Amino acid sequence: MPARGLLCAAALIALALACLTVTRKLERERRLLRKLRQRGAAAAATGQPLAGLSEDERDAAYSLAAAGVLELGEGRAWLRSGELLPFRRKRLRLLAVGGFGAFLLACVVALLILRR
Repeated sequence: MPARGLLCAAALIALALACLTVTRKLERERRLLRKLRQRGAAAAATGQPLAGLSEDERDAAYSLAAAGVLELGEGRAWLRSGELLPFRRKRLRLLAVGGFGAFLLACVVALLILRR
């Protein structure tokens, strides 16, 4: 029986760490998007130089470029404004579904702990 409690605790810890990782990634992306909007990076000529971004911001830029929200070229990053609204909707859906799934999993683990 003690092994089951340890397994449940490990599952809760893993769930919390996964949630923190996803939250951190989304927050970095949000900050980078805000920074690019504030600087008017809407075209290649007005794009933000990649050399002027921190390592975390560059990672977020590559992630957002893969998602189709940013364009990278000539050592610069700029927004694809037509893609921002669909991206925000998808991200919000992901957050809602992921948060609900994490809540359900935490409830199941808590029930397993309480049932003993």
